[in-house]
Amino acid sequence: MKKLALCGFQVLIFSCNNGTIKENEAGKITTDSTKIKQMEWVIGSWENLSVKGDLYETWTKIDDSTFAGRSFMIVQNDTAFSEKISLEFRNKNLFYIPTVRNQNKELPVLFKLISIEKGELIFENKEHDFPQRIIYKNPSPDSLYARIEGKENGELKKEEFAMTRRK
Repeated sequence: MKKLALCGFQVLIFSCNNGTIKENEAGKITTDSTKIKQMEWVIGSWENLSVKGDLYETWTKIDDSTFAGRSFMIVQNDTAFSEKISLEFRNKNLFYIPTVRNQNKELPVLFKLISIEKGELIFENKEHDFPQRIIYKNPSPDSLYARIEGKENGELKKEEFAMTRRK
């Protein structure tokens, strides 16, 4: 499986610290999909402008259990990275699902929500080459923070990204 680009973490951060998503006795994450409305703050456009390139992300609500996103990075007027993202409930679990152009035969990769603690969400796919974990926070209403991490070539690696809402 080809690597997701380092920017392929883009995304969704949700402040779900009020128990709308929780673990049941069997350790499975359950949800009332109508509560996804509390995550709607991510809907709209986000950006991270840096010397490495300009990263843009746009999210829309499809229905009460699905959000769709698109992200891309512009480096010196060229699109260096592009992906489609879906955040959706499947079988009472929340998944972050990127499909990256020119990677993984353009097939989606599923990252399952494994933890919510103090407004931090952790999605994981231990079978993926890199990243294996995608972590999101919403530190303030107009900002989001994302981190991707895992092992690459046997070494622990992490990348961090901060985004702001586009006005």
